[in-house]
Amino acid sequence: MSEAVTMALIGAGNRGRGIFGNYAIEMPHRANFVAVVEPDDAKRLQFADQHQIPQAHRFADMESFFAAGKLADAVVIATLESEREEPVLRAIEAGYHILVEKPLGCSPEQVVRICDAARKYEGVFIVCHQMRYIAAYDTIKRLLDSGEYGKIVAIQHSENLAYSHMAHSFVRGFFNNDSMTPMILAKSCHDMDILRYLVDSPPTRVSSFGSLNYFREENAPAGAPARCLDGCPAYRTCPYHVLKLYFGADADPAYIRQMGVVRDKQHLRELLHTNRFGRCVFRCDNNVVDNQVVQIEFASGVTASFSMIGHNYLERRITKISLDNGEIEFDWHKGIIHAWSFNPRIAREVRPDGMQGSHGGGDRIIMDAFVDAVRTRDPQYILTPVKMSLDGHLLAFAAEEARKTGTVIDIADYETRVRQRVREPIQL
Repeated sequence: MSEAVTMALIGAGNRGRGIFGNYAIEMPHRANFVAVVEPDDAKRLQFADQHQIPQAHRFADMESFFAAGKLADAVVIATLESEREEPVLRAIEAGYHILVEKPLGCSPEQVVRICDAARKYEGVFIVCHQMRYIAAYDTIKRLLDSGEYGKIVAIQHSENLAYSHMAHSFVRGFFNNDSMTPMILAKSCHDMDILRYLVDSPPTRVSSFGSLNYFREENAPAGAPARCLDGCPAYRTCPYHVLKLYFGADADPAYIRQMGVVRDKQHLRELLHTNRFGRCVFRCDNNVVDNQVVQIEFASGVTASFSMIGHNYLERRITKISLDNGEIEFDWHKGIIHAWSFNPRIAREVRPDGMQGSHGGGDRIIMDAFVDAVRTRDPQYILTPVKMSLDGHLLAFAAEEARKTGTVIDIADYETRVRQRVREPIQL
């Protein structure tokens, strides 16, 4: 089976163009994009030209794409969260194999509908939970499953966002307001999922606390205008000024891709005079938290604490697992797993290979897994079963409800309430 898997991309934004698209460019013997669906003319044109997609397979809307019949083996769905339910359900109906970005939707009702439909689907269906696939967490999972360290008692896990990432994505950016998704879902659905995966038991109860502490108008420097390039007097001291975040040699290319097709630095400067990313971080329409803690109890009796903080120099996750015969610790920045057993007293240090690239190499690995699963129809390549994905999503939504209401949420009761609100499946 040497032929490349043919794919259609729905949503040629940052990840569609920059991650999934680049995979096909670098691995043309494995994946070939033959169609694209993207309403933005410039993004659609750029992606289609890069992948030599014929004019007849360049679609501005999903209706035209699905009306054209089945054009590929698989679809990669990388739209905004608010636009994922329809393409997923229509792709199932059309018989495409599916890789879909997470989170699956903006509401628990959307997620339940998608997961229920996927559970009945016989094709390959992968939710893009990259963290399960990266070398570090794959190694940790193997250590846990070995039994050498006993059973898990508790987990301490943190996601530490770099200050620039917080400002770009969750203050200025598309994910800055819970009218689309809460922070715990938009940024930390990875983390809810990896905790569920490592514990290998469904969550039962959750509580949470958090707030928007810093990125508020009252914290703006004196005289700061609505936009950085309108002459901010705090330019020298403000780390969030756009000239520092977007024009340096170390500027994240993903930040630029989110602004559309940017021709050069002059074009970037012009865009920042009018687009959302040029705003003062203290004068935006953001309302998502910049700090949050979550406490989780699992059916197995394991407890977990999770913290998300948006004020860090280094972008990294830290995981510490306490077991009844040992301890396992991983710091993403250091790239080393430390494992200690009590009996026998053994200390082990593992430096996982292959952590380079976006999401610690997980984006490349999950695309490899998707291609192999489509080629072979072998379920061993799929580490993201839909039931487990549903558990992680519901955990995130329930945690946000717990934060807002100041209560402890029973997950089973929460799912029951969600399902009561779910209407009959959408007729397509």
